[in-house]
Amino acid sequence: MATRRAYTITDLGGGDGGKGSVIHKVCCTTNAHTILKLGGAQGNHGIRTSRGQAFNFSQFGCGTLEGARTHITQWMVVEPYGFMYEAEKLCYDFGVRDVFAMVTVDRDALCITPFHTFASELQELARKDKPKGTCGVGAGVAVLDAESHPETAIHVSDLVSDGLRDKLAAIRERMIRNLAQITSQIESLWPEDLETARKIAGFLDDESLLDRVVRKFQEMGRSVRITGKEFLQELLREDGTVVVESSHGILTDRYYGFHPNVSRLRTVPTAIWQMLEELGYDGKVFKLGVCRAYAIRHGAGPMVTEDGSMVEHLLPGSQKDDNRWQGKVRVGPLDYVALRYAANCCGGPNVFDGLAVTWLDQIPVYGHWKVCNSYKGADDPELFTPEGEIIVRHGTDEQQVQRQERLGIALRKCRPVITSHNVSGMETDALVELCRKEMLEKLGIPVCMVSLGPTENEKRLF
Repeated sequence: MATRRAYTITDLGGGDGGKGSVIHKVCCTTNAHTILKLGGAQGNHGIRTSRGQAFNFSQFGCGTLEGARTHITQWMVVEPYGFMYEAEKLCYDFGVRDVFAMVTVDRDALCITPFHTFASELQELARKDKPKGTCGVGAGVAVLDAESHPETAIHVSDLVSDGLRDKLAAIRERMIRNLAQITSQIESLWPEDLETARKIAGFLDDESLLDRVVRKFQEMGRSVRITGKEFLQELLREDGTVVVESSHGILTDRYYGFHPNVSRLRTVPTAIWQMLEELGYDGKVFKLGVCRAYAIRHGAGPMVTEDGSMVEHLLPGSQKDDNRWQGKVRVGPLDYVALRYAANCCGGPNVFDGLAVTWLDQIPVYGHWKVCNSYKGADDPELFTPEGEIIVRHGTDEQQVQRQERLGIALRKCRPVITSHNVSGMETDALVELCRKEMLEKLGIPVCMVSLGPTENEKRLF
């Protein structure tokens, strides 16, 4: 009998948890027919296949190389330049000749323009030693701009409309005005950032760029099949498996992350689950959480367990590079307090059917599996329980933002209480069992996948 199943994949950290490889494994195992994309185009989900292929996906789904289609939903923020570049790479470097036949895009998906990108980059340079942390793509700027000026927001349907150029021109002019204070004092930026800043300012002033952007956006509009809500409903009625692929992690959610080091996007999966219910999806929804076997954060923001001495041992082979926008990749002992907080933001550990633990193979290289189950200094009763757990406040108002900023300041003052498991020379099976037991005991979520290497063949399922 035909069945329907949906997998939602949620990063319980600040991102970089290994969602890409988990999604790829799920696609391989279930022969998923479609990936539903949500979040932002700044996602960078790396996969490696047993056939020797390696690719970082941003706007196409991580099951593309296994034949899964991609549907970019209305809850995705699209970047047309990056989309067309990704399509070209998949076509010419990986032989996906029918690449545009494998993707559909909802007409209401918001688009990032290069002018939003320039604004994101210049604003981050202007913060100097107080970075917010950004991928530099401009998704957050585009979201805020669309909220403030919905009349000029560009959605995918606009890529084939006569009013495209006028909207792009309005956005460009507004970004120039918004950035005037920075560009007029550009010489006050850090000396090492001046060349980059001048180049970005030059792009903003280049009137000919507008016509090039119009052509690139129109090219995407001509290349893809643009759909509406009804298409997604039909897609969800198909037999087989769909996988929901979202960007970012819970700890950078717009309202649950630690301000100001957050995304402007929502990263909690509750909206995804509600969407499936509202669309009448009658298949089984398997809710999967993801985290590395150690803590990781790319860029600025509170990270209680950060330990710079662990970087050299834990990051070899990582596809994440330091860059001016996001900053350095930071690692440290696995943080159960932060993971429990993330799970509680989603409704608690019981809402998850399972947990995928990635990069466990790096732990024996280090020799010790260091974990943190409590903090010192978590003593503000408005932010922490008497046991030192982070209190979740649900809200989307200004009070929530202010509260999360206070929480971020408090977390910077906390210190981890570390426990160390000696895993040097431990057999792989014993390490896996230790991981499964620890995670279930400390998080209350059963481990259903463990990653012991980069490809799908090195993922164990339980």
